[in-house]
Amino acid sequence: MADANVNPITLPVPPLQIGDEIPRFTADTHTGTINSHDVFDGQYGLIVTFRRDFDPIATTEIGTLAKLKQEFTDRNCFILGVSVDTKFNHRRWIEDIQELQGCTVNFPLIADETAEVSRLLGLVRPGEEDLVKALTPATMVLLVDFDLRIKFIQQYPATTGRNFFEVLRAIDCIALTTFHRVGTPANWAQGEDVMVLPEITAAEAEVMFPKGFLEVRPWFRITPPPDMDEKDAEDLQNAIEDDEPGDA
Repeated sequence: MADANVNPITLPVPPLQIGDEIPRFTADTHTGTINSHDVFDGQYGLIVTFRRDFDPIATTEIGTLAKLKQEFTDRNCFILGVSVDTKFNHRRWIEDIQELQGCTVNFPLIADETAEVSRLLGLVRPGEEDLVKALTPATMVLLVDFDLRIKFIQQYPATTGRNFFEVLRAIDCIALTTFHRVGTPANWAQGEDVMVLPEITAAEAEVMFPKGFLEVRPWFRITPPPDMDEKDAEDLQNAIEDDEPGDA
């Protein structure tokens, strides 16, 4: 029997892992109310957290994200920020960010005033009544696929600014490997060679990689990057439509 005296807000949240569905929550942003399972609407979703408003490091990060917004849009990726402060302070902070960083903040920022969203994302130490005071000294980036499953998790100390070019690179890797049985090597960038997955037999590889491949070891094979063709784009759109929230 459940203990009626237990405050569910203080219960521990299992750590999020790649492949998990993102938590469902409704939250207020500086531009309106959003639902975490609706806002991405068949796109990749990027959730970026900040521990507080009026933070110099976070200010540069939001400025960088705003300047890179078109790069994320080109990759069909919607940005959603989370900061532990009020909507009123968000608006004041955004004015400062735009002046200091020479940008227009063009994505919603959740007003996580009580740190409840941060708790759902695993950024609050369990067993504390005051969630804001129990925040871990970290920031998080989550990449969510169009089926609302987590594809990428990144945590940094709050004192270390994040590299959003690496996030863009990760999206490129994930988009490529979603439709092709390849892996991307360290520091891979678009257009560079990729790796044939070890579980693919030599006979299968001959058929699957018409551009050929270099076999250094039976498990270490290098091939030119496959092309994302019209069929890949059609398959992606079909998958998006099949997995849209509310269709189940």
